[in-house]
Amino acid sequence: MSEALWPYLVVLLAGVLPNESFRVAAVFLSRGINENSEFFRWIKVVATTLLAAVVARLIYSPAAALEHIPLAIRASAVVVGILGFLALRRSLVLGILTGEVFFVLAAWWIGKS
Repeated sequence: MSEALWPYLVVLLAGVLPNESFRVAAVFLSRGINENSEFFRWIKVVATTLLAAVVARLIYSPAAALEHIPLAIRASAVVVGILGFLALRRSLVLGILTGEVFFVLAAWWIGKS
């Protein structure tokens, strides 16, 4: 095997195969699990809380280039995204795109002036 292919083989053996083997095992082991149980409802709540914390941190304590955008624009983009989600058939993709378009246009407008 040529020396140029060794890094790809290492990535395949060390990264992809172990990950995929656990995924396959999870598919077989998860049969019969009640996803509406108290435990899984708790996991959903924790995951939602963590996501809300990350979004709040991006809004109130941004890093890098995002800190040059005013807080009002960052918070307004979230509100516009939520309103877009509600107005556009509760589509998550369209809600996110609505918030992103607002954010980019508002940031461009601020940078222009």
